Amino acid sequence: MKNITREFTTLHEPVKAMLFYRSNKKVNDFYVEAYDVNGLGKLIDPHPLSLAESQELAENLLTTERLTDRYLQPKGLLPQHILHTHTGQNGFALWYTPPMRRQMLFISSLGLNEGSYALPGLIWKADRNHISIFAIKQTSRPTLSSQLYHAPFFNVYESGNVCMGTVNIDIDQYSCLETFISQWETYFFRSKFSHVVEGSSPIKGNIIQVYKSLLNNNKKFPVACLQKHRCTLKNLIA
Repeated sequence: MKNITREFTTLHEPVKAMLFYRSNKKVNDFYVEAYDVNGLGKLIDPHPLSLAESQELAENLLTTERLTDRYLQPKGLLPQHILHTHTGQNGFALWYTPPMRRQMLFISSLGLNEGSYALPGLIWKADRNHISIFAIKQTSRPTLSSQLYHAPFFNVYESGNVCMGTVNIDIDQYSCLETFISQWETYFFRSKFSHVVEGSSPIKGNIIQVYKSLLNNNKKFPVACLQKHRCTLKNLIA
């Protein structure tokens, strides 16, 4: 769930208004009249938009455009684990992580302890507000033909979408690619896993017993228990 409290509590006061007049005789012939706004919110001092005001407006618009263009752009060379990016305000990123151990948290009723657990290779897809996750059996960089599997986690829907519960997701609209990915992985692994979504195990067998066997040891995740997913990398890119 995205925390939007800050967007409602930041106060913005009107300082300038513009009124555009269009000629009824000439195409693309406009006159712009500017108004100042006083402390009571009333329009005062009507005057033709000055060159200085035009330049200030243009600079502010250009700055906003530059910030927008930075969203999901890498700081340098494109990181090796990035599979696909779609930039812009509705952009998303698709990346993978190889098999590794990660610290995981669970609610007490599951009977699982906080600790280091072995995980398979993972495929992640996220925009500013949502994230989906899938598993792969291979240890190398996936290709378009790689088989995807259900992610072996609690709190994940059959579709791959993650239920983030009460976690406040706050991804900046100007985040670079590296920061964006780091934030999402941090949100995911610092939230407490709590339940199997839609009542069915994402793996073959008992997911709790599998996790108990992996806690704080050198075992690898048993990829044989992963279940195939109907989704493909082509679907995720599209």
